[in-house]
Amino acid sequence: MPDINQLFLSTALPIIIVTVVVLIVVFVVVGSISGNTAANRALLESGETAQATILKMWDTGVRLNDNPRIGLLLEVRSATRAPYQVEVKQVISLLQTSQYQPGQMLEVKIDPNDEKKVVISAILAGANAMNLGAAQSPAATQQMQEMLLKLDAADRDLLARGTSAPAKVLMAQPMGVMVNGDNPLMTLQLEVQPAGRTPFMAQTQGVVAAQSVAKFQPGAMITVKYDPNDITKVAVEHSSS
Repeated sequence: MPDINQLFLSTALPIIIVTVVVLIVVFVVVGSISGNTAANRALLESGETAQATILKMWDTGVRLNDNPRIGLLLEVRSATRAPYQVEVKQVISLLQTSQYQPGQMLEVKIDPNDEKKVVISAILAGANAMNLGAAQSPAATQQMQEMLLKLDAADRDLLARGTSAPAKVLMAQPMGVMVNGDNPLMTLQLEVQPAGRTPFMAQTQGVVAAQSVAKFQPGAMITVKYDPNDITKVAVEHSSS
């Protein structure tokens, strides 16, 4: 009969060690992303505005709610500095992948005290824009429609059962997709301000009516629904103005 201690050392212990290591890695990665989000918020509000061109894009292998964290090599150009290159990492929606390809122009914010600290504030108009009503391959149209339907279903579920809260728009970024005419699909970076709870950062995507785009610009207050058990899940309810 095998010794119980030896059996534990040979089977259970390695599994426990691997599990602990994986959990540590997850906590470090999530903590790093959270820290970067707080720093990005400060830069979005007070950083120096500049333009940048994507020179290279790669997948870091990290996912946050199925959304990839990508790496970007940028060439930054500012009125007060010589052009320079910098690497940044950012979590984006799967729907935004085509908007972060080499050659794409971006608006960025630079830390005045450290030019290597850069955060993306907007995607500038470029050739990657897509209109669901425009001529394109049936496969591409179907793929985008399926993604939009999935987004709509998730938003409807959250709007039906989520908790309402005001939110401040920190960044409003068109994703290069127009739906049913001139209604842009946008990514919103928000500071959600729930009653009796610490404000938190969140990112969501949604189609905004063309006539309402001005109500979703940085600094605007909107109303959202969020999942109290998973605050990364947020859906826009309506604008407050």
